[in-house]
Amino acid sequence: MKVSLPAKPSPTAAVPRQAVVIVHGMGEQRPMDTIRSFVAAVWSSDLSRTEGRFGARKPNPDGEGVINKSWVHPDRRARSYELRRITTPDDINGRRTEFYELYWSDITQGTTVQRLVAWVKGLLLRKWSDVPADARRLYIAAWVVSVLIAALLVVPNLIEWFGLGTWLAPGWVWSLAAVVVGWLVSSFLLPYFGDVAIYVRAEPNTIAKRTEVRERGLALLRGLNDDPAYDRIVVVAHSLGTIVAYDILQLLWAERAPSGRNDRTEPELLKAFRAVGKKALPIDSGERAKVTMDAAELAEFRGLQWQLYRQLRTAPSDKLDSWKVSDFVTFGSPLTHAEFLVTHNAADFAKAVDERLLSTCPPVAETRTSGILYPQKSPKYPHHAAVFAATRWTNIHDKGNGWLTGDPISGPLAENFGPGILNIQVRLNWAFGRIFTHTNYWSTAAQGWEVLPSGERGPRSHLDVLRDAVDLGRKADPLLPVPKPATRRRRKPAGPIA
Repeated sequence: MKVSLPAKPSPTAAVPRQAVVIVHGMGEQRPMDTIRSFVAAVWSSDLSRTEGRFGARKPNPDGEGVINKSWVHPDRRARSYELRRITTPDDINGRRTEFYELYWSDITQGTTVQRLVAWVKGLLLRKWSDVPADARRLYIAAWVVSVLIAALLVVPNLIEWFGLGTWLAPGWVWSLAAVVVGWLVSSFLLPYFGDVAIYVRAEPNTIAKRTEVRERGLALLRGLNDDPAYDRIVVVAHSLGTIVAYDILQLLWAERAPSGRNDRTEPELLKAFRAVGKKALPIDSGERAKVTMDAAELAEFRGLQWQLYRQLRTAPSDKLDSWKVSDFVTFGSPLTHAEFLVTHNAADFAKAVDERLLSTCPPVAETRTSGILYPQKSPKYPHHAAVFAATRWTNIHDKGNGWLTGDPISGPLAENFGPGILNIQVRLNWAFGRIFTHTNYWSTAAQGWEVLPSGERGPRSHLDVLRDAVDLGRKADPLLPVPKPATRRRRKPAGPIA
């Protein structure tokens, strides 16, 4: 009797697809608006992705020239009949990309004024020393706005009580101002900052909605991660969506990473974990703050992350889970103020990292020497806060002045979340110049460019920065050897083979 070996993969087998999941930010977003504009920037207008591919382009319906084709398909992974996935044709590498939107705005509807006021009070009633330096302009601006709103709501009553209408201004002027403020609160502050008030901090009346948002995101990423058609997932998030996506990635890693129940013992995988572990941050928070990476060290670390992702993305057939999230890309992220928004102050933030409630990039070491594998465990596996051992993090921001110009919500993330994050500054201009550019990171109508560390203008446009961060062409692939495909472990025969 002859034992048959597994068939070799066909040389003409289809190239695995990649999935890009876009997580929108705060506000009353409409389904599909964010994903459509994002696909237009990263795919449709990037003609280099289909250069020489017959039939991959079409006339631009919005103007002259051509754009790359894409199709809208029904898909139940998003658990909504309002959402669709957007699929591209094969690019110049023969690879197809499918875009998904994690839509969560409907869950956070209905924030009350009382909830918003309670959240704002929690931010403002802090000691000055608890406000980080990069958030102090925003803190002052929030105080100014809050005092003005309170004054305009209270003054009409004082005028009526004390008969001051003819002295200050006619009473109808103050009444009109109060109406305008009421409209501003109900039409702007509640729809936008109400999302923040519900999601950012865990309170008894916010936990249910926070859980629902995360469950929806986990369901989408689980489905993509377990689909053999995909070998790579990129998670892209904007504004408050970056906090949502960060939380979901931590939860997904705790489920799908190697662990006691999912013991991945391939030698090359353990070797990749140990290589990343050599870059781990110190356990001591004071020592962590001193760690930096120059451009060469950062490039080396990101290469090690990519290598680990490539080892994890295909699980042996007798194992439970794989990990396919190669990249996390954030735009306009309020995580730059995480010690102020997510925790109470810098000391609370450091404690959350110590307790592994928050993940850093690189991960914090398991021991005082280095390494992210539990030393006493057999087989070896990483701790649950090591998601950015295998997932590269790119953060794109437009420096703001804390008031009106640029993007005061965003900023670099290395100080809070580690030097392994590639922080890229851009400078954006749109129809209103530099006034609040927070929503223009992938706008094809805006003008923007990369700002080099020297402060000089870089050669890349803001759309080039976006495309390089998402990396549909997978430029990192040729730099490292491809892991050998895992084979099924064969059981010893029960008796002699005839």
